[in-house]
Amino acid sequence: MVNLLRGSSSDPLIPLVFLGVALTVVAAIALANRITTNRRRKAYETFCFERGYRFEPERPGEEARHVATCPVFSEGHRRTWGFTIVGTSGGTPFTAFEYKWTTGSGKNSHTHRIGGLLWTTERALSQFLVTPEGLWARLAAYFGGQDIDFAESPEFSRAYRLRGSDEAAVRALFTPARRQVFELVRGQHAAGAGRELMWWRDGALPSPDQFDTFIMEGERIRVAFARD
Repeated sequence: MVNLLRGSSSDPLIPLVFLGVALTVVAAIALANRITTNRRRKAYETFCFERGYRFEPERPGEEARHVATCPVFSEGHRRTWGFTIVGTSGGTPFTAFEYKWTTGSGKNSHTHRIGGLLWTTERALSQFLVTPEGLWARLAAYFGGQDIDFAESPEFSRAYRLRGSDEAAVRALFTPARRQVFELVRGQHAAGAGRELMWWRDGALPSPDQFDTFIMEGERIRVAFARD
């Protein structure tokens, strides 16, 4: 009987033990993330110094300047414009960046991260957003969401969801040659408006040893819109 009472009196400590373990795990994860971030920052700083690029660890509020170009920047909360690299490639100025935001809340929250490129274009672009076609995009289109299709380009229409504020202008912008570029390399994300063009892919900004490949992938899209 005495042993049972002693066991019962210790029960309230069990939740505290679990809480302590949970807090320790959270702290360890936060520390690991901080160490990883610092290592990445130092690697980018060295890389940019060697290349003659400019590196910025963050640009608070920068996303607000580009909402007109890409509606992604108005989504969710806890928006963070992080690592930014400004330079020139092949004579063309670019801004590479890492951006993340959160949708939902509590257990249903999800953090999104993209690595992107921004360019200033010589001519004005009609506002557009093109993203890979997927289940959610098809459902959105089915329930009335915009999806500009081309009867003469079924491959493009199956692979991508295209939206824009002026459908006629967007159709004129997406010539057969431009649609073919997107068909040849599936899974592209791009947006544009005025004299700004943006391309991105899901995930963090690539490491310095993969940066040239990243630029090359984005250049395919930039060149497509630079041509008549």
